[in-house]
Amino acid sequence: MKSRFCCLLLLFGLVLVSCEKEEEIFVDTDLLSYFERFELEAAARGITFDYEEDRIEGHLENIEETDVSGKCQFNSVYPDKVSIDVNFWRSASDLEKEFVVFHELGHCFLEREHTEEATNGNVCKSIMHSGTGTCRNAYSLSTRTNYLDELFVID
Repeated sequence: MKSRFCCLLLLFGLVLVSCEKEEEIFVDTDLLSYFERFELEAAARGITFDYEEDRIEGHLENIEETDVSGKCQFNSVYPDKVSIDVNFWRSASDLEKEFVVFHELGHCFLEREHTEEATNGNVCKSIMHSGTGTCRNAYSLSTRTNYLDELFVID
């Protein structure tokens, strides 16, 4: 009798576990193509990125801080969150949007910190510059590959 009760209890537990709904990771539809671009660029450099598996959400929202286009919020319980300022998003070019999303995913996924390292001409060496330093952002179609190669460097 006792073994039958244990078997039923185990079976009930397995049914409960198998019925748990997988947590859905939200990425705003306007951000999704940039998350997908990041995935492709990472893969081209031998890095696997999957925002669902890596539990990183993407949201367009109003960011109250002045001169902040995006931010990454880490969370040990809930998915990490990339937030992009909706007002920035409305007026930004495609390349500016890519830069900010890739920068924030650099924090949230690659765990990169800000760096203000610059060339002799005061051009930022990394996409991970803060934007508040003295180096000049030179992210463009002609410099994009070099910046992305630097972004995905794994120490």
